[in-house]
Amino acid sequence: MEELIYIGAVHASFTAIFLATKRERTLNDTVLALWMVFMALPLLSGIAAQRLEGVSIPLLTSNLIYPLTYGPFLWLYVETLTGDVGRIRRGHLLHFLPFAAVSAVQLLFGWKPAMPNPDAAAFGTTVRSIGAVNLLLLLVYTGAVVRRLRQHGREVVDHFSELSSRITLVWLYWITLGVFCVFLLLFLGSALSLPALLDVHIATLVALILVLSFFGLRQTQVFDRQPEAASVPEDTQKRSRRRPTTVAPEPAEPRADTSEDPASPRYSRSGLTEERAETIARRLDAYMRAGQPYMDAELTIEKLAKRMAVPRHHLTQVISERYGKNFYLFVNEYRIETVKQTLRAPEAADRTLLEIAYDCGFNSKSTFNTAFKRLTGMTPSQYREQKS
Repeated sequence: MEELIYIGAVHASFTAIFLATKRERTLNDTVLALWMVFMALPLLSGIAAQRLEGVSIPLLTSNLIYPLTYGPFLWLYVETLTGDVGRIRRGHLLHFLPFAAVSAVQLLFGWKPAMPNPDAAAFGTTVRSIGAVNLLLLLVYTGAVVRRLRQHGREVVDHFSELSSRITLVWLYWITLGVFCVFLLLFLGSALSLPALLDVHIATLVALILVLSFFGLRQTQVFDRQPEAASVPEDTQKRSRRRPTTVAPEPAEPRADTSEDPASPRYSRSGLTEERAETIARRLDAYMRAGQPYMDAELTIEKLAKRMAVPRHHLTQVISERYGKNFYLFVNEYRIETVKQTLRAPEAADRTLLEIAYDCGFNSKSTFNTAFKRLTGMTPSQYREQKS
């Protein structure tokens, strides 16, 4: 167990230093660096308790108070990643009041909720109280984080044409589960007076540090907070990959009777007139066929709006109301149709499915297979065999 504590403390410390010294550090990097520090502290307190007997170091006499910050840090990290927090404000610091209050009491009155001897019959009231507070915070912040991640999942399909884990943040569900386990084991270990569970809690904390650092170091900001800027429409799309030898597919058909439908409550205040919406729809159809912007694997609604010189929210509204789709489905329908055209061509027989997918705007095999089966009802291999 001692070796595991050292591994976790050193890994968390180096991760925090790396994030804090990044050349292009973002706000979520700063939040994660601070979180790593607070996850290293309970491990350091365990080391201090073993190596510095008889020496009292403020705030390193107990490893039970630091988990009070894990819920707030998790919530703040998710908020900064999803773009809801542009900078840390005073109100955000209120989430750390429970930790600040317990720390102040410990510093001012020498209150030490340290772990008792493992042979003791029961833990003290203070230890159980902190465990109960941790469990309460667990329930509140887990619910808030899961709700925000679900909302984020509904938002990204209107912004991105490629949904990788760095965009959907699915990995944060596992991190939330890890934080839940850390809290739960800490509560059960203190409430039931089971030191063995607290050992498992330390092991779970180290595992959480390793997984969080692995994904956190690779994670980038999901949304660009830069304001929209007008631009000149582009007639052609530069591509880094070779185009398939096919013409662009027919654009998706707008839903019938959309001109008679009342404005959606979601866009009731957008200011987009019916005439303007019709103009944008015609331009969008023409540009998707002639410019083939869907061939850009990193195409976003912001990029497309900039190239067409229209407001992003108006373009989103047109795609949603005129075609009944989100941006992700709208773009990938064009990509799938281009793949199908390519597969029907005789010269495609010697090319792999993955090569064709990359040439048609996809940048991952899993996304291609998922989108193809969703839109055609069969896998790419089945479609190729059927058309051969």
